[in-house]
This record gives sequence, C-alpha cells and structure tokens, in this order.
Amino acid sequence: MTRALLIEDHEADAQLLWEVLELAGMDWTVEHVTTFAEAGQRWPGGCFDVLLLDLDLPDGLGLELLARALTLAQEAAVVVLSGLADGELATRARHLGARGYVVKGLNAAEDLRQIMASSGSGQVLK
Repeated sequence: MTRALLIEDHEADAQLLWEVLELAGMDWTVEHVTTFAEAGQRWPGGCFDVLLLDLDLPDGLGLELLARALTLAQEAAVVVLSGLADGELATRARHLGARGYVVKGLNAAEDLRQIMASSGSGQVLK
C-alpha cells in the first residue's frame, strides 16, 4: 500500500483524485490537508511514501512552494498536481527535484502509477 499526503485546497479536486485512484484499483491511502502549514504538522511521523502537492495554496505558490515541499519530504517522493498542462513548469519542477508532474483529471491515477513505478521505490502498485 502507498501512503500519500495530499495538499490540496479545493475539496472537489481532492475528491476527484480519491475517486480516480479507487476506479483505477490502486491501493493507496490518501490523507488530505488544505494548507502547507497543516502538512508541516502532519508529515513528521506520518510514514508517507509520497507528498502530492498543488502549487496554488493559500500559504504558498509555485516553485517556491515546491522547494519547501521537497525540504519537508526529504527522501520521499514529491509529485506536483496541477490544473494546467504546462510543459515548461513540469520540466522546471522535475529539475528542482519533483518526482513528477500530474495534471488533475481522469488520467491522474495512471500518471501517478507510472511515476511511482518508474521511481524505483520498490512499491508494487495495483
């Protein structure tokens, strides 16, 4: 099972992610917080495998927020979730250290499966 912490301030986007993961049959447990500050309190001791990060939060924005997330997650995977299919931003995010960049929507589960499978994490994702 993969344990994820989702930082997403829009409930509808969080709900969509849960639904597509379930429909894809992926064995993920997702905990949801709406701010980076909440993630900072929840991450230590949470034993998460991946941090799923929206880049537009009430307490952070863009690549600066990604840099903070990479520091928080340390060795765990950080995957950016975005409503924008922005190739330049995706490249910059991966260059900074994000494991991947996923556009929110119906293909998000398959994109996450591929990112985590190719990461060498040792996780077997269904």
